[in-house]
Amino acid sequence: MNPFDVFFRDDILVSSRLFIGADVLCGIGILAALVSMLFHARPSKDGTRPGWVAYGPILFTTLATATIATAVGFRWVEVNHFPSQTMSEVLGMFTLALGVAMLVLWYALGLRKRGHGWAIVEDVLIVLVLVGIVFTHAHVRTLATAQRDLPPALQSWWFAPHLACLIFSYATMGIAALIALVYFVTRFWSGVYRGGQSWQSQAFILAGLVLIPFAHLVTIPLLVISAVVFAGLMALNRVPGADTVVRLEKELDDVSFRAFAVGFPFLTAGLWQGAFWAQEAWANYWGWDSKENSALITWLVYVIYIHLRLLGGYRGAKAMGALVAGALSVFLTFQVFGYLPDSQKSLHRYTDDGVEPQEGQQGPVPAQQQAKAESGGASTAEER
Repeated sequence: MNPFDVFFRDDILVSSRLFIGADVLCGIGILAALVSMLFHARPSKDGTRPGWVAYGPILFTTLATATIATAVGFRWVEVNHFPSQTMSEVLGMFTLALGVAMLVLWYALGLRKRGHGWAIVEDVLIVLVLVGIVFTHAHVRTLATAQRDLPPALQSWWFAPHLACLIFSYATMGIAALIALVYFVTRFWSGVYRGGQSWQSQAFILAGLVLIPFAHLVTIPLLVISAVVFAGLMALNRVPGADTVVRLEKELDDVSFRAFAVGFPFLTAGLWQGAFWAQEAWANYWGWDSKENSALITWLVYVIYIHLRLLGGYRGAKAMGALVAGALSVFLTFQVFGYLPDSQKSLHRYTDDGVEPQEGQQGPVPAQQQAKAESGGASTAEER
């Protein structure tokens, strides 16, 4: 579906128009980042860029994020509840979280202050985030966007903070994984250029990038983008030296951990909030629902990463591999979960289009609530 045809339709929602406007800003931001890469490939004598080049990519990222936030606000008004019930709404919130996470990391971690060697990687990271936002919005336009009333179990004040924490953590962990993937493709292409690594090591990295699940969504495009960047650097005779690449890999390792450190507390908070919400709604902190189990596995993968890094001293490829494994678990929990056999009876399928949620699937209704329901009264969960 052509987004511009959608934009000029009379029946299109304001939120949908704003999402398309955000895509336009993302496109300009991508071009600005590509221009910035060229200036970094051929810097001025003092190694700096003009101000409009240096801040252009992050400026358009900020404008696109603000536009998405406005679109989410209009969607909130259109559906009359926090817009995270259907998958189209959740993905809209996810693109907002991607933009916010990119801005938080750029400012909080001082990415712009990390020197000339980091600059091209910073631009590549912005390109990847903006491309991810555009393609996610394109996917959203294929989903149902009709307003749906919240089922009783979701009519709780826990709904907004629980979903917001998890979605922001997923976005931040996704960016941390992108940094890890940039690490691997940098190592791969620098090895191809210099021949400093064994062919077995190169083959292992390439196989991991190509054979990783859902490679067509992230890793293969990243390989192509990085190949273009390296080809441009070779044409300009600006390929970084071996020492520069080693320093860059160390910075990638450091920044990926810091990005993880931003997102992990939100993932933990989201799980805790879900448990308290379940106790309030169903008198059961943990029902071993398949989505709960998948989210717990994701959390445990990241806990293992923390132990490997802080106690085992893992750095570089080993630590980055654990981050990528965590991101795969996030993707399974966030997107693939609804297709798994056990998910068909899960209460967390509220976000699936065409699914009619069924209450009480996490176990028997508590005795007092059952007696009250049989006597004609509303259950505690229904009252909310």
